[in-house]
Amino acid sequence: MPHVPLLLADLDLGDIPVLACSWLADQGSRVVEGDRLLEVVAGEVSVDLAAPASGRLVQRCVGPEEPLAIGQVLAVILTGDELS
Repeated sequence: MPHVPLLLADLDLGDIPVLACSWLADQGSRVVEGDRLLEVVAGEVSVDLAAPASGRLVQRCVGPEEPLAIGQVLAVILTGDELS
């Protein structure tokens, strides 16, 4: 079954740098599509990024205070039969 990436979308914040702030789910935990996974900040704006699919959060690809780029893979979720 597939690995589904959590990608940083264009948050329409202009040229303000976006930084990873804090993880809201532990690596290895089961997540449901729509669960809040990662808080990112841009200036004084804070945005919680949601799981794009249900499954297990198998990889967190960024750490706190790390600068982020649009389209960057932030996490990977394992979906489907491989969860057993």
